[in-house]
Amino acid sequence: MKILRIGGKNLASLAGEFLVDFESEPLASSGLFAISGPTGAGKSTLLDALCLALYDATPRLLKRAGSQLPDVGGDTVSALDPRTLLRRGAAEAWAEVDFAGNDDIRYRARWSVRRAYGKPGGALQPSKMTLHRLPELDPLGGTKTEVAAEIVQRIGLSFEQFTRAVLLAQNEFSAFLKTDENERGELLETLTGTTIYSDISRRAFERYRAEQERTRTLTAKLANQAPMPPEEREKLEAERVNAELALEAVDARRAALEGELRWHQEAAKLERSEALAVDALAAAQGAQQEASGRRQRLATLDAVQPARALVAEVLRLQDEHKAAVESAAKHESALATALDARRQAVLDVDAALAAVEAAETSLRCAAPQLDAGKALDAAIAALAPAHGQASSALEAARAEARQARTVHAAKAAEHETAKGQRERAVGWLALHARLEPMAAQWPRWDKLLAQAAHAVAAEAAAANALATVSGQARQAAEHEQAAVLALTEATRRLDALDTARREAMAVLEAADPQALDTERQALDIRRESLAAAEKAWTALVTTRQEYADTAGELDRVDTARAGASRLLEEARSAAPALMAALQQAEKSLGAAELACAANVEQLRATLDDEAPCPVCGSHEHPYRDVGRQDVLRNMLANLRAEVGDCRARLRDNEAVQAAQAATLAATSDRLTALQRERTTLRRVLDELEAEWAAQPLAAEVPAAEGQDDTVRRAWFAETRDGLRAAVAALDGRAAAQRRAAQARDAAQVAYDKAQQEHARLRQALDGAREAGARLQAELRAMSVQQEAIAGQLAGWLAELDPVLSGACGDGWQDAWRRQPAAWREGRAQEAAQWQEQTAQQTRSAAAAATLEAEVAGALDRITQADRHGAGVAAEFNRIDGELKDKRARRLALWNGRQLAEVEQELQAAVGAARNHLSARQAVATETAQREASARTALAQLAGHIAILDAAGTKAAAALAEWLEDYRKAAFLKGLDPVDDSADLGRLLAVGGTWLAQERTALGALDAQVASATAVLAERRAQRVLHGEGAPESGLSLETVAAAVEALTAERRAAHDLATELRMRIGQDDTRRMQVQAVLAEIERQQLEEQRWGKLSELIGSSDGKKFRNYAQQFTLDVLLGYANAHLGQLARRYRLERVSHNGAPSLALMVRDQDMGGEVRSVNSLSGGESFLVSLALALGLASLSSNRVRVESLFIDEGFGSLDTETLGVAMDALDALQSLGRKVGVISHVQEMTERIATKVLVRPAGGGSSAVVVE
Repeated sequence: MKILRIGGKNLASLAGEFLVDFESEPLASSGLFAISGPTGAGKSTLLDALCLALYDATPRLLKRAGSQLPDVGGDTVSALDPRTLLRRGAAEAWAEVDFAGNDDIRYRARWSVRRAYGKPGGALQPSKMTLHRLPELDPLGGTKTEVAAEIVQRIGLSFEQFTRAVLLAQNEFSAFLKTDENERGELLETLTGTTIYSDISRRAFERYRAEQERTRTLTAKLANQAPMPPEEREKLEAERVNAELALEAVDARRAALEGELRWHQEAAKLERSEALAVDALAAAQGAQQEASGRRQRLATLDAVQPARALVAEVLRLQDEHKAAVESAAKHESALATALDARRQAVLDVDAALAAVEAAETSLRCAAPQLDAGKALDAAIAALAPAHGQASSALEAARAEARQARTVHAAKAAEHETAKGQRERAVGWLALHARLEPMAAQWPRWDKLLAQAAHAVAAEAAAANALATVSGQARQAAEHEQAAVLALTEATRRLDALDTARREAMAVLEAADPQALDTERQALDIRRESLAAAEKAWTALVTTRQEYADTAGELDRVDTARAGASRLLEEARSAAPALMAALQQAEKSLGAAELACAANVEQLRATLDDEAPCPVCGSHEHPYRDVGRQDVLRNMLANLRAEVGDCRARLRDNEAVQAAQAATLAATSDRLTALQRERTTLRRVLDELEAEWAAQPLAAEVPAAEGQDDTVRRAWFAETRDGLRAAVAALDGRAAAQRRAAQARDAAQVAYDKAQQEHARLRQALDGAREAGARLQAELRAMSVQQEAIAGQLAGWLAELDPVLSGACGDGWQDAWRRQPAAWREGRAQEAAQWQEQTAQQTRSAAAAATLEAEVAGALDRITQADRHGAGVAAEFNRIDGELKDKRARRLALWNGRQLAEVEQELQAAVGAARNHLSARQAVATETAQREASARTALAQLAGHIAILDAAGTKAAAALAEWLEDYRKAAFLKGLDPVDDSADLGRLLAVGGTWLAQERTALGALDAQVASATAVLAERRAQRVLHGEGAPESGLSLETVAAAVEALTAERRAAHDLATELRMRIGQDDTRRMQVQAVLAEIERQQLEEQRWGKLSELIGSSDGKKFRNYAQQFTLDVLLGYANAHLGQLARRYRLERVSHNGAPSLALMVRDQDMGGEVRSVNSLSGGESFLVSLALALGLASLSSNRVRVESLFIDEGFGSLDTETLGVAMDALDALQSLGRKVGVISHVQEMTERIATKVLVRPAGGGSSAVVVE
């Protein structure tokens, strides 16, 4: 990395643009150059521009407190903000650097800041950064953050590393020498490009943490998978077998009771259905009988329907006649109203004509007054502007006079105040003349007092620290001795635990876990095969019993179906004969009822032997005699009895058909269901027999004796007991093996803990030894520091004594030492008062002279304002009087109203009168038209009423004739009588919808009777059929239901128990299979964790510093080789060495004093000049140290040479010359004249006045 050019504009004291080009002569051929100039000229600002362009930061600002500084417009800005380098009074600033990156490509970095609107008084805007590749100026990075990252990547150094290796800023020259080990390691790592050691350290630490977490996870997994003890497992197996047997017994008993319960429930259901069918038939027959009156009314309504048109015509004519009469009355009333309205309209037209004439007369009379008012309005409008101007001028003159008097009074008061302030300041200065020597140069004395106060505090702190460190050193020695004893004891215990761990591992290795696993798997397979065989055999026996039960029920249902089919055919064959007999009986009954009717008997009594019958036309009348009539009545009674018998036989036949049809349908459905069930059971039975034959243990099971499976059940129980015994024995052997593994694990855990404790104690001993050496070095450094502080304090107090003794007396040092800050603050206030009184005297004298002249001028302005005001007032009074006179005359006309408004009102009155006249004339015309229209309508209505009267008479005669014909027919047909047209109207009011609904309802009643009869027969047949299969126990429905409920609860408890036991056994089997694999995996994982733990203990750390610092020891050794080579020329007395901590990594530095027999000293014990020389040697060594990634070819040193004597300065210059001869470019900032004279090439920063400076290269 090499700096090629530094430029900028308006940075601090460097006003305008400046440029330092290291590729132009004379800098291009000079490897060593000086940056010189007076104090405060801006030399360090050049290096600030370098840091701003690259990092948006400067070393000087980062060391300041974070207080707020005032900015323009009341804004504030942080003291740490690099934007404060913007020069006061400037609107923008920038810094620009060209450099060659570690990739040998040239770049240009730019930093800029500006104020809002490009004005010096605008608010500060955020700073910007850009980076371009040269020479094509390709931009790199978009945002400020991206640009900063790109610059760091191209340079290869962060800001902190840059200020350690490239720029040694003012007061920061010894930073690398005295920085902590971590920061020193990071810089060396960056310079050498060996970041891989930090990565390895972090990855070793993270891998060890991951392995620890995996070990914890496996251990927790094992804790959750512990298998059941053998005794508990055997007990659980027995409980599971007993629970399953109990569940099977309960299922068998419940199945029998549930079948009996279903029979009782079905019987009760059929009985309820039959009772409902009986009630439904009775209700349907009752409804049919109650509807006889409804049938007669429906027939009557059908008979009167032909008269509907006649009634409608009569009603229509009546309505038209009534409407015509009402219309004629309305037209007569309208004619009278029209006549009255016409007479009133004529009167209104006459009155409107008179109103028009009066309005026109008023308009003519008002014309002269309107003309006079318009003239006055014009005159007033002409005077108004002049009056306003005069009023404004008068008010301005009065305000001017008041202002002149106010100014005169204020100036006079200020003059008196200034004279008083001057006199008071002169008196105060005379009284405090002793303060003048101190106050005149107070900043100088204040700085010396501050330094002396810091020295006093530092002296006391150094004494306290020295005592503290002495005590800590004694404690460190005691801790070291205790650590040695503890480490010896830990080593002995570690050896004993290692012996116990090896013995436990030998016992565990003698066991054979693979044989146990093989034997357990064989037993598990045997147990699973036994359970499957027992399950298959139980299912096969149960299905065989179900198949036999289904076949028996199928035979019974088939017999019942055949009987129902036979009875149904017999009933259907007898039905036609019964129906024919009923029809014949009803026909005979009808003829007899007609012959015996009352009206027929009346007609028969009027017959004449010689006259023909009016009904049939016969001349013979055999039933006219009374005896013959009795015979007819007896025959009628016999026929009615016969019809009742026929109907009863037909109903019985229909009931039998319905019952047998229902039985046939029910048995057919049941037969189909049973056949499907038998087919399904046969298929299931075949599958179960095949499954049983395929069981591995089927050949071992003894043969069953007929339908009795007791032998096979006993064999299954005996085999289960044998398997349980074998599993128990195997569990005992596995438990012994687990105990051995647990003993091995416990020994390993104890050994690991002891090993960790041994390592901790070893580390504690190393730490105690390191702390002791560090504290001894600190004791020596603090003693030297305390002596240096005392010497500085004596020099500062000697310089202050002549001045402060005169101002404060000879005892000022005692008072100052008691309270340094308060005493210093009091003197600062006295100096500030002296300076303030001196300035006040000067200001008040100048102000008094100025104010005296201003008072005289104010009196002249008062006189001029009074004369001008008098003239303006006279002119205003004249114009105001004339204007008031004209306004009074105008107010007398219509009270000052607007003339346009008055004239508009008069014209509006004329227009309104004319509009009213036109409206009244239109009303008169309209009333005449309404009168003519009413007369015409009355004439037309008279003729229409006459026509309606004739048509109404004709329609009424036709309706009366129809009513007479109906009365004759109703007597013969048995219909309801209709006395007049009102009764006829009420009957016709019934609509067609109601008639249709009534016919449907009556038909539905007949259908309900037939349906209820069939349903009753069917349900009786179902009840009888179901009763044939009654259970043999004879128990009631309630008893069976209670028994089923009790067995259901018992079965639920037994099922839950059996399920729980099976689930627990299955979970235990799973844990037994998994635990062996988990133990083996834990053992492997522990070995892996130990391996990574040892590696992490050696090199691992979360931030990567352990291995990084270890690796950078070698880099630091190389650097110290370079530095000591330079230090041999600069200061042969000292040699830099790395602090060693008994093999532990260390990047701490110490100095070996070769003039004191090789005594080791802390770097903090070096004096200012010594620190500079050692730091310079390190800086030169860093310049010599390079890698493939970062090569530092530029070095800037700010101050520090002033602490060297002449001889040592010459040696330092020789070292810098040697460095530039290696191709480095070195720039130094120094006020030492010898140094600046020896360096030929200079960058001069010259003050140009006004707080600005210019940069010149010579």
